[in-house]
Amino acid sequence: MRQDGLAYDKRWFWGGLIGLIGMGVAMRLTGGVAFLLIYPLILAAFGKNRTELLLYYLLLDIAMVMSNSTVIPKSGLFSIVARSVYFIVAGVMVLQTFGQKQSKLLTPFLFLFLFLTYMALISSVGWSPLISYLKLVLFVTVYLGFYSVANASAIRPRVSAQKFRAIYLAFAAFFILGSVALIPFPALGVMNPKEFGDVSSFATGSLFRGMALHSQSLGPVVSAIGALLLADLLFSVRKWDKLFLLLLACTPVLIYMTGSRTAMGTYVASLCFTTFVFMCARGVGSKWKGRALSALFLVGAISGVALFGVPAVRDAALRFIVKYGDETSEVSMEGLMSTRQGSIDQQLETFSESPWIGNGFQVAKRFEDMEIVHINQLLSAPVEKGVWLTAILEEGGIFGMILFVLFIIVSSCLLWARQAYIAWIMLVVMWVSNLGEFSMFSMTSCGGLVWSLTFIGAIMDVQRIRQQREARMYGYQPLQFGYRPMMPYGMPPMQVR
Repeated sequence: MRQDGLAYDKRWFWGGLIGLIGMGVAMRLTGGVAFLLIYPLILAAFGKNRTELLLYYLLLDIAMVMSNSTVIPKSGLFSIVARSVYFIVAGVMVLQTFGQKQSKLLTPFLFLFLFLTYMALISSVGWSPLISYLKLVLFVTVYLGFYSVANASAIRPRVSAQKFRAIYLAFAAFFILGSVALIPFPALGVMNPKEFGDVSSFATGSLFRGMALHSQSLGPVVSAIGALLLADLLFSVRKWDKLFLLLLACTPVLIYMTGSRTAMGTYVASLCFTTFVFMCARGVGSKWKGRALSALFLVGAISGVALFGVPAVRDAALRFIVKYGDETSEVSMEGLMSTRQGSIDQQLETFSESPWIGNGFQVAKRFEDMEIVHINQLLSAPVEKGVWLTAILEEGGIFGMILFVLFIIVSSCLLWARQAYIAWIMLVVMWVSNLGEFSMFSMTSCGGLVWSLTFIGAIMDVQRIRQQREARMYGYQPLQFGYRPMMPYGMPPMQVR
């Protein structure tokens, strides 16, 4: 159903949001067993060959995994089902992708496999090869699942950008508006200090988790969603849409409530970088660019005046930045890095033990020669590391760091050259976010969610570029708000290569 002049398909938005809420209610009533319903839903999507539905079910999976366990309870069966969904979607879609042409806009993401192949080789002599290989399989499966869905959206004709946008907007509303709705209900939206594991953090006000799994998850989740919303609004929608503005207005409030300095720093960096890319971007109308930049600079000026000119705002910002210290003390790099310095020093120490090849993918030294008994340990084996700079050095050594930096440089250059601005912004957001918390390879945590948003950004780029090329080819004026123009009878839509 076309909805000309609208940024997104409202029917798909409300259907997607109701579906997320309905699955959450069903899981609460059944203790998580209701998630088994996703199997027939995925099979139906394959039968209809609907790329939009496959993306929705992948996001539904991530939303339930990352959701508040007090609101939406989970079970051991749920963990197995949630992971198996990725294997099913990725297996079928990858087989289809191998028989299809690859979109040139998405090929920069394939350069990451140079790093992953290297990590697969050196993990055989790492701290725990079994754990490393299980995590590699999980990461590659989820990664290829989203890549194949994004590629299908690029090469298949008559794919609606409005529907894709409605799907991720429903996902964004589920977390952002759902978290706002939980603010008056601390029993649901605030973690118990014992559950957090650090009672002293309760005084900082950093235990609010809203609809996220953990208080330390809500901030990165919301900051990544906010970055995608702003980038898509500027580059594709090109209109001050009310839903976008509402979600963007709630974003900094929720990040502040989590007390996450990493999330706030990521969000501010995303605002600055998105504005810079928007200023330099090609293919954006000068009239819209002028209006948007004027509004962005106005908001920035008002925020700056409030931050430095209003004592209450300045004191609140200082308390947020200092977090664990005295707000009368000076802000220093040592204070900002105090919560990560221990893990950074430990990683540098273990890096010195194997500086060239590293110690294995997504493992810690405590897993070395460890006898794993429980299946949950094999499936998760959680590790907490500092920043991606030292974490990759510890895991992959100097050679691994060279390959990862090569991926950063090559993907950035290609995405910029091919005008995939939203995807590039989301990759930068991931790299900045992981300067505070290394999670980019944890596909059942914040890492998987940010990767999903990155590929959604690529889908939005694909649809925007396709629309612009069709307009030039058939002599149409470029239409705004992200929907595809109707082609003359007998003229097939152009595929983005």
